[in-house]
Amino acid sequence: MNLRPSIAAALCLGLAVSFAAPAQSANSTLPSTDQPAAGGRAALPTLPSWLKLGAELRGRAESGNAFDPGADDGFYLNRLRLNITVQPRPWMRFFLQGQDARVFSPGNALDHGHLRNPVDVRQAYADFGRSEAGWQVRVGRQELQLGDERLVGADSYWDCFGLAFDAVRVGFAGTRFRFDSFTGFRVQPARRRPDPFDTSSRLSGVSMQVQTRGGGVVEPYLLWKRGGDTLDLRSHAGHRDVLTPGLRAQGALPRNLDYNVEMAFQRGHVVHDSVSAGAGHWELGWRPFGADVGPRIAVEYNFASGDRNPSDSRHGTFDDLYPAGFNKYGMSDPIAWRNIGYPAAGLEVPVTKRWAAYAGYRYFRLVTREDGLYPGGDQYLVRNPAATSSNVGSHVLVSAAYTHSSHWRLYAGYGYIFPGAFLRQSGYLTAIRTAYLQTSFSY
Repeated sequence: MNLRPSIAAALCLGLAVSFAAPAQSANSTLPSTDQPAAGGRAALPTLPSWLKLGAELRGRAESGNAFDPGADDGFYLNRLRLNITVQPRPWMRFFLQGQDARVFSPGNALDHGHLRNPVDVRQAYADFGRSEAGWQVRVGRQELQLGDERLVGADSYWDCFGLAFDAVRVGFAGTRFRFDSFTGFRVQPARRRPDPFDTSSRLSGVSMQVQTRGGGVVEPYLLWKRGGDTLDLRSHAGHRDVLTPGLRAQGALPRNLDYNVEMAFQRGHVVHDSVSAGAGHWELGWRPFGADVGPRIAVEYNFASGDRNPSDSRHGTFDDLYPAGFNKYGMSDPIAWRNIGYPAAGLEVPVTKRWAAYAGYRYFRLVTREDGLYPGGDQYLVRNPAATSSNVGSHVLVSAAYTHSSHWRLYAGYGYIFPGAFLRQSGYLTAIRTAYLQTSFSY
């Protein structure tokens, strides 16, 4: 049975209904439709309390050359999401999210098929219990997030599709803590309808968020990644079984300082190699004019281990699992949390009530030259053990955000990487640049 026409019809019907009778959340800034509109005209009818409809339209124009010296690529990404929530009981909720993602590149001969996934079901799950207190069970296609999403994330702001999992999640919320456990498979965007899940990417985990005094959070976690169709560093195929225990902590310090720390380690095996890897993020921020006002200056260091010898039966490359890779730096972030170490500095300035600007600098170096440079996933961009330098390059970026309301936002940014000796010795002589302009409207 071909599901595509049925899904398309359902999405079109949902869009028509949502425009005819937009739902309002409890914290919506839209005017109430319970009273007649100005001029004596009748307001649109409201939906029943157990039904909510919503939509998000996001568009992004991009231009840049990524890591291809001969390319100067420009295209437009359009993503439409339609949401339907049915809540027949306070402890029971059903959620369906349809998504249509397309790419337009007039006059461009480059293939952008990997950025296209029209008319599909992105989320479809059932909730039982109350998320704010007590037990909750969620079953179905859903987003999974852990902490700052460095290892498990949805990446709904920047990714063309956003990550989703066919999973079961069980949680318990107390007064000052929350416990979560889950197991599932990553959904693989494809031209098949609906998107299948990837049986070689099973991910399970447990975590606990504990609130500390002053509004901080401490979150220990344990993740377990299993699956076949895996290649080791010598391109041998086999099975992967890796445990990742870790700890994340963030909060406030005296003198308007704040911190954000995350450390993780990995043990297990990839094909026939034993795994011994680790990664860390250490960040210190300062607001000179007060904890809740004015600019924020931040310095940080990031580290993820690499592998010095692919033939010694030990796998040292840190696996960053399924992260939201673009959350912090937007589309100008081309390097994954693998075999990399870099200091960074950033300045965030609230220019006006609605405008904010950010500027940052990062200095990338490979942890080990014998391993590769990873833009994301298990496949490296380039591996050059003969290189005499581990200097990947310096990254400068500027971005701005405009928040008109909770429903409409605009983002713009520009990133530029000056290639270091490692990239130049590997044939990447041209600077890597990325520019983007993104708008987002939701209700």
